[in-house]
Amino acid sequence: MPEKDERIRNLLQLRAYLKRRIDKLEKEILRLRQMMEALDDVLLEQTLVTADKLRVSLGSRLEPRKEKNLEEREVVSDNGVTLGVAKVDKSSGSLIFIPSKDILINAKERPISSFLARKIEEYGGKCEIEEFPDGKLKTLKIKIRSLNDLKKIFRLLKWAVIKSAVQ
Repeated sequence: MPEKDERIRNLLQLRAYLKRRIDKLEKEILRLRQMMEALDDVLLEQTLVTADKLRVSLGSRLEPRKEKNLEEREVVSDNGVTLGVAKVDKSSGSLIFIPSKDILINAKERPISSFLARKIEEYGGKCEIEEFPDGKLKTLKIKIRSLNDLKKIFRLLKWAVIKSAVQ
């Protein structure tokens, strides 16, 4: 009997150690994700060129766009491949992602169908996935409750699309 008690005690100690280690690693992952989000924000601000700036830089004399609340953002993979375009309408709080023609994204698989949809609902939004008959993503329509969540939702969208893309 004492051997069994000793073994159980050792297993409980191992379990406690693993729990402490997991908690420590989860905290580190959270800090790393926060740093990554901050870095993404800076990169997004540095690389985003709005249509009005593009017109000025091209010397175009076109009238400024009347819809100031509309914005297009490219979703680019880590290796520089354009995966699609996200059209953001700040006045209606909607975001529509359209994949590039040569990019295949399975609409039924994770992380699009589970992670992204669940996260958007956590922020009080709504996610509608349109797919082709073969199950590939056609468009992803997101309606958000608060414009304050737009950056977070865009980051989630970008991450899910990068993870789901078949190049």
